[in-house]
Amino acid sequence: MKIKSVLLLLFLMGTTQAAQKPNIVFFLVDDLGLGDVGCFGSQFHETPNIDRLCSDGLKFSQAYSACTVCSPSRAAILLGKYPARTNLTDWIAGHRRRNAPLQIPDWNMRMGLAETTLPEALKSEGYRSQFVGKWHLMPIGAEDFEQHYPTSHGFDQNIAGREWGQPKGPGKYFSPFGMPNLDDGNKGDFLTDALTDQAVEFIEANQSDPFFLYFSYYTVHGPIMAPPDLVQKYREKALKFPKPHTERVNPSFAAMTELLDRSVGRVRSKLEELGLSDNTVIVFTSDNGGTSELASAGLRGAKALAYEGGTRVSTIVHWPGVTRPGSECTVPIIGNDFYPTLLEMSGGKPMPQQHVDGLSLVPLLQNPNAPWSRDELYWHYPHYHRTKPYGAIRKGHWKLIEFFENNAIELYNLEADPAERTNLAATEEIIASDLLKRLQQWRSSVEAQMPTHNPAYDPQNRGKPRSASVSDQPISTPHGTISASSHQSGNPPHHSVDGVRITRWAASNGTVPQWIQLDLGKQRPISGIEIRFKNRTKIHYAVSVSNNAREWQIVHESKKPTEIQDEKVSFSQNARFVRITINEVESGWATIEDWKPILPAS
Repeated sequence: MKIKSVLLLLFLMGTTQAAQKPNIVFFLVDDLGLGDVGCFGSQFHETPNIDRLCSDGLKFSQAYSACTVCSPSRAAILLGKYPARTNLTDWIAGHRRRNAPLQIPDWNMRMGLAETTLPEALKSEGYRSQFVGKWHLMPIGAEDFEQHYPTSHGFDQNIAGREWGQPKGPGKYFSPFGMPNLDDGNKGDFLTDALTDQAVEFIEANQSDPFFLYFSYYTVHGPIMAPPDLVQKYREKALKFPKPHTERVNPSFAAMTELLDRSVGRVRSKLEELGLSDNTVIVFTSDNGGTSELASAGLRGAKALAYEGGTRVSTIVHWPGVTRPGSECTVPIIGNDFYPTLLEMSGGKPMPQQHVDGLSLVPLLQNPNAPWSRDELYWHYPHYHRTKPYGAIRKGHWKLIEFFENNAIELYNLEADPAERTNLAATEEIIASDLLKRLQQWRSSVEAQMPTHNPAYDPQNRGKPRSASVSDQPISTPHGTISASSHQSGNPPHHSVDGVRITRWAASNGTVPQWIQLDLGKQRPISGIEIRFKNRTKIHYAVSVSNNAREWQIVHESKKPTEIQDEKVSFSQNARFVRITINEVESGWATIEDWKPILPAS
C-alpha cells in the first residue's frame, strides 16, 4: 500500500507541475507593418481582437525583427541567434544580381540540424507542439531539402509548412491550397480561415497537456487578395477615408488584415471556451516591417530597407497574472529574445550556449521599467534587395547604418528623430566612429560573412543596381517624358516603355491609387492606348488626357475590377499628356510591363 501511495503522490505531483506550465500561443504575422493594426495607430484597418489582446497584455513599442526580410528573422526566433552568427542572412533563395558592385557571400539556407530549436527545448519540458502556416526555412534546390521541414526541427506536427515564402498553390489564398497536411477544402475557402481551423483543433486535442502552438501566418504577404464581399466593405470605407492618406489604404489588404484579426479572435475564443485562457501565454509579432512606408507608423522605410520601417514590428505579450493589462514597454527588444523568454516561462533551464544572442524578457514582462543591461542591437544584411548591402547598430537612442558598397555611414538620434530624417554622421563624428567600431567588432565576434568586390561588375550596364532611395522625377525617353506617382527600386517608370518584356514599372507600395503618365512634348492626336499589365489579376483603372497636367479628362474607365492583362482601348483625343491611374488591384502591386499611346505614323 505504501508503494502505491508513493506512486500516486508522484503522479499527482507530476500532473500538478504540468498544469502549472503555461500553454504558449505564438502568432507570427508575415509582412505586417508597425502601423497596420489599430493599437499601433491604424485608423483604416479594423483589428478589434488584436487591439483587445493589446489591452489585456503588454505592448512593446520598440520591438525589432532580427532582419529586414523573413527567413533570417524566422530562424532567429527559433534559434535565439543573430542571422549573422548562423549565416542565414537572406530570404530563401534570395536575389541573384550578377552585375552588382559586390558579390554576396556563400550564405547558409538552412537551420543546422545540430541546433536545439525552441520547440525542441520546450519538448524537453513536456510540451506538445504544432507548426501552422509559413515555414520558408528549406534549402531550395539542395540535396538535404527534405531534411528541413518543421518536423525535422522539433515540431510534433506540421500544417502547411513548406519552402514557399507566399501561397503558390492553384488558388493562392483561396482553395485549393496545395500545402502539406492541409485539406484543400471547398471552393472559396480562404487560407487564413483554414489554418485557423487547424490551430483550434490542435488546442482542443491537447488541452490536458502543456502545448506550444506556433501560428506562422502566410498573411499579409502578397498576393494581396481576399473574399470579394469583404473587399467591397473596405472599398466603400476608402471612399470616405480622409485624404491625403497617412497610412496604408488598400481595400484588399484591409480585408486580409481583418481576416487575420478574426483568426486571432477565434484562437482566443477557443482558449476561453476550454478554460485555458488564464494559463496561456500569447505572443503577437511580425517577421519584418510592412511592404509600404505608409504601413510604418510614420517611420522611414519598409521591408527590405535599412531604416526603422524595415525592422520595427508591432509586438504584444499577454501573460495572465504577470503582464499588467494595457501596459507598455519602451525598452528595445529583438526577435532573438523570444527563445530564452519562452523557455523561462516554461520552467526550463537557460541554454545560453544556444540562445546566445537573446535575453529573457521575463523581467520586463513583470515590470516594464525594470533595469535592463543590454543597450546594443545589431543587424547584418550582406545582400541586395530594395536596399544595398548594409550593417547597423542601435546603442541607446543612437543608430548607425553602414552601407558596404562605398562604406558610407548614416547616424540618427532615434529619440529626437525617430523617422531618421537627419543624418548626423558628419556632425557627431565621435559617436559615429565609436558605433562603427563596435559594429565592426561585433561582426568579427560572430564571424559574419561579408560581400566582396565583384570583378565582373560593369557600371555601364543598364541593369546595374539602383539606390534604395529612388527618385520619382520625370525621365526622358524616345516616347516622351515619363513619370509616376511612385516606383520600386529597380522598376522605374521608363521600364514600362522600353519595349522589353522582362522589365516593368511597379509602384513602391501596396496602396492605390497609383498613376503613370507620358508627356508627349506637344499636343498630338491620340487614337487609343495599348497596355500590358504585369500580372493577370483583377484591376480597375482609368485613362486620362490633359494639355497642362493639371486638368484631366477621363477618356476610358474599366467599369469594375476585371481580370485583365492585355488591353487595347480606342478613343480620339488631341492631348499632350496621357495618364493611366490604377484605382484598385486585387493582387500584388500596381505594375505595368509595357504601354504606349496609339499615335498616327510620323
